[in-house]
Amino acid sequence: EPSPLNYTGVTRSRDRGKTWTPLERFDVGFPREGKTIGQGPTELMILGKQSTLFLSTHSRHLANDWRSWFLSSDDSFKTWSKPSEVPGRLTNRTFIRNHIVTRDGRIMAPFQHYIGPDDEQHKKPLDRAFTNPRNGILISSDRGKTWSEHGNIRLTPNDRYFGWAENNLVELSDGRIVMIIRADGLGGMLYKAESKDGGKTWPDFASVMPIPNPGSKATLYSLGGDTVALLHNPNSRHRSPMALWISFDGMKTWPYQRILQKESCDGPTGRMNYPDGFVSKDNQWLHFAFDDNRHRAVHYSAKLPPLK
Repeated sequence: EPSPLNYTGVTRSRDRGKTWTPLERFDVGFPREGKTIGQGPTELMILGKQSTLFLSTHSRHLANDWRSWFLSSDDSFKTWSKPSEVPGRLTNRTFIRNHIVTRDGRIMAPFQHYIGPDDEQHKKPLDRAFTNPRNGILISSDRGKTWSEHGNIRLTPNDRYFGWAENNLVELSDGRIVMIIRADGLGGMLYKAESKDGGKTWPDFASVMPIPNPGSKATLYSLGGDTVALLHNPNSRHRSPMALWISFDGMKTWPYQRILQKESCDGPTGRMNYPDGFVSKDNQWLHFAFDDNRHRAVHYSAKLPPLK
């Protein structure tokens, strides 16, 4: 990562996951050479029969020619539209993250965009690519055909701040949209920002949350009303354990805290990364997967407590 040798594969199950077809390489329509030799999907949205895939391309390293695109399919990934550029400034140096669908039917997808420094004092190419991050959301009211950009959230006024965001969204009962943000090197805690007008406007700076985080992706899940589940590593120094926290008051407090897996299959030095999943329709289970120390994917189904 971001090696151009990486590829995306598709496998299909027609018996609810019992058996799977052989893995097939997925072709987005760009040549694996030149400015698009590197190709990496960041978010796949499946809404009804339509799928929308966001991806990034680069010319061997993300610091060079990094561009962001989206394409769609309405036949279960068999055929795809031609890639279109993510709009505006987000065409360059941008990752699109996990979407939500609001109660009024809008799609919201958070982004992490990098301004980068004005000079070349950073010696490492990645330092130049991932410097001065800005966070916000894309909103679509026409099921992903067109998008508008909102927010320019920072974690620090330091223009040379280097870090990932892997931001995540949830909608609360009063229409507020809350974004949590991974904050590498800023004290080992999660940060958050809120929009009080349904995602249209956001504060200039996010604020620290009283939730430990080692610099790892955390994901939010609406359980209805102001009840929110958080899947994360509640440790300021290491990506373990894997835990489920639940707030019943719109993320003010987190009285329900449960360790799902104490440590990696490789022991206490192993890391558990990038949890992502969904809540069952009956709100009884949180089904998710995570990367166990870079060498295996783990599926986990966590039984949810009775919800208030």
